[in-house]
Amino acid sequence: MTSYRWTRHKVVDAAGNRSVGDVPISLWWLARAAAEETLQGSPMVSAWLTLFRSHLSSTESHELRWNGDLAESAELRRSYSGLYGRFMARALLTHHLGLSRFVSLKRNGITLPGSIAVTRNAAGDIPDWLAWDSRNNRFVLCEAKGSLTANDFLTRDPPRCVAEGKKQFSRVSSVIAGRVTHPAEWVAASRWSTDQRGGPPITLLWDPPVSDTPFEPEEADRHREAITRAWLDSIAPGFGLANANKVLAAAEKDHTVVVRAKPGPVPESRDWPLGGGPGVDETDITDGVIVSADAPLDLGLQTIDAYRYVRPETEVSGDSVFVERPRLPDRPTTSLANAPIYEGREVLAPRPQEKSPFEGSLVAALVTRFGIRPVRNKTDWLAVREAQDRARELQEPAMLIGIPREINIGRRIEGVEWQDGAGIAMPDDMVLFDLREVDVEPGVDLPD
Repeated sequence: MTSYRWTRHKVVDAAGNRSVGDVPISLWWLARAAAEETLQGSPMVSAWLTLFRSHLSSTESHELRWNGDLAESAELRRSYSGLYGRFMARALLTHHLGLSRFVSLKRNGITLPGSIAVTRNAAGDIPDWLAWDSRNNRFVLCEAKGSLTANDFLTRDPPRCVAEGKKQFSRVSSVIAGRVTHPAEWVAASRWSTDQRGGPPITLLWDPPVSDTPFEPEEADRHREAITRAWLDSIAPGFGLANANKVLAAAEKDHTVVVRAKPGPVPESRDWPLGGGPGVDETDITDGVIVSADAPLDLGLQTIDAYRYVRPETEVSGDSVFVERPRLPDRPTTSLANAPIYEGREVLAPRPQEKSPFEGSLVAALVTRFGIRPVRNKTDWLAVREAQDRARELQEPAMLIGIPREINIGRRIEGVEWQDGAGIAMPDDMVLFDLREVDVEPGVDLPD
């Protein structure tokens, strides 16, 4: 099943518009964000594969909740809270705001050749990332926060984590061609819920006011290409390549694999790859299903109070019962639907099931609990097949990360292209698939 969890979500934009409501978070969003962090050198490497499985609550399959108290010691809890805060921040910023091409500011900032230079100007922590906003043709500074104890996310404006984030933005200066520029600034924060602590999980997006000005189209193309090259530089080593030029080189693109995925949820006989129980299966939102008359009627998350469903009608026919699944209303009453950043409203409800299969030629890497292995030749591809067989037999997580062979760094960056039980794909961006659920073949030019 394609899994979603829900959080109480608050967004405040630069104009002061404040909106609160419930939103679904796809675990594929989190997994893709974690995979990107892994490729960019996260100290946890590929541990997120097993961390999700052990940490997602196995008893709560509606809200995003962690198992137990997340960890035994306070030090580990802080570490995991911060790590998952980074994953969640990337997921929210990507799928709610359309941001992409996250590059770390590291300790003292970053310079993109021919474009922006972000440099430290004061002591203390600085923002986590520089990213690109394709919807508005601008750079964005981003800060991630995660907390198990904060109690002011919904009651205080700004919450303490946002106030701290604002300080971090003030510790860097941004310059383009010798002129000071002002990127947009977003804080993405999470207040976690655990089985032991309870309380609602809360996510927050906060845009402190800033005098940023979107670039003109030609300028935007130049800056988007510059940050795309920096992003490719940061993930290239995970694919066994030195830099962006190697990723884009025609010769290197011969080292690809072909991935095919069918639409539909993960079979019930298999665990969700990241654990935490089955979650919500959006394929049941509008479809009728046939169940045995002897079987108990199980609507799972379709009966949650947040949707205020009415009991479905049933019609007995022979030995079966035809169940008309309750239809998903637009949304529960929420002010989020009126928030300017959610005009399209796609992220305010689970994504419908895909109708078409996915097929793509990818520069790829295998991710298992043992680490990351670039797929550069047929020996590597055989390792992928062995990992796939082991994952299917033992139900242990194994993922395939990829970049589309035909990635175009000059093209405008769009949102999700394909997302279903098997994985998630975005055009000209990183894709991620559950290795158990896809067919993988070597590219015609994959060397021995």
